[in-house]
Amino acid sequence: MRRQRQLVCLISVVAVAAACGSSPTQPSTTTTTSSTTASKVVISAPTAVSPINGATTAGWPTFIVNDAARTGPASALVYRFDIGTDPTFATIIVTGVVAETPNQTSFTPPAGTPAPPQNSLVWRVIVIDPINVVASPATVAQPFTYGPLPPAAVTIAAQEGVVLWPGVQPPGTNGHAVLGNNWNVQSLQSFTGVTFLSPELEQIRIFDLLDRGMDPQSAINWMQANGYSTVAAWYASVQVIGFDFEYMALINGRWDLVVKVGA
Repeated sequence: MRRQRQLVCLISVVAVAAACGSSPTQPSTTTTTSSTTASKVVISAPTAVSPINGATTAGWPTFIVNDAARTGPASALVYRFDIGTDPTFATIIVTGVVAETPNQTSFTPPAGTPAPPQNSLVWRVIVIDPINVVASPATVAQPFTYGPLPPAAVTIAAQEGVVLWPGVQPPGTNGHAVLGNNWNVQSLQSFTGVTFLSPELEQIRIFDLLDRGMDPQSAINWMQANGYSTVAAWYASVQVIGFDFEYMALINGRWDLVVKVGA
């Protein structure tokens, strides 16, 4: 019965930490249970792989460790990743608990995780055997710098290997528009049988201008006035920007990219 209570308490602590971002007290590496099996289980601290040594990231990175060494009949292990604002982890802003995977185990904060309150952060990992109620020491706290994600248009242009604005640079700052569906880089075929790379460069540029605060017609006018060719046409009544093979549609506040199905 005592053993069951210990297990329930440990799992509850981990679950609350994952859900609330709080920092539970690190479980002792020396079990107090009378179980002979559990007393033989020893888990070493895993080794941090990335990001380490003050690396700068672009948005939330994937945190990676080499799996922990262990002795004794350990059960299936879980890894608790803590991201905090100081080396003492007095304030933890993101916590994730994941099952161990072969050789290396990783955790990526879910999409939509807010940007941190500061750029200088630290992370650590503790490995837990929830059945035997044993935990590893924490990894050495690894500092890193949270760098903001580049603008969406810059990222897509880089994926296609093109320069977004090789000449005149547009005014404004990014953060005014939201990408919707179908902006992943892919080869498509138009309704006329033409194979093309989507999104096309002019579409990426138009979105960037919208993201800088321009309205659709102003974005088209700016491109034409500054040496950037485009066939884009703005249809205000239906909130659509038309191109040769696709169109951009403003749907629920996001710009979807849609392939035309006919002339």
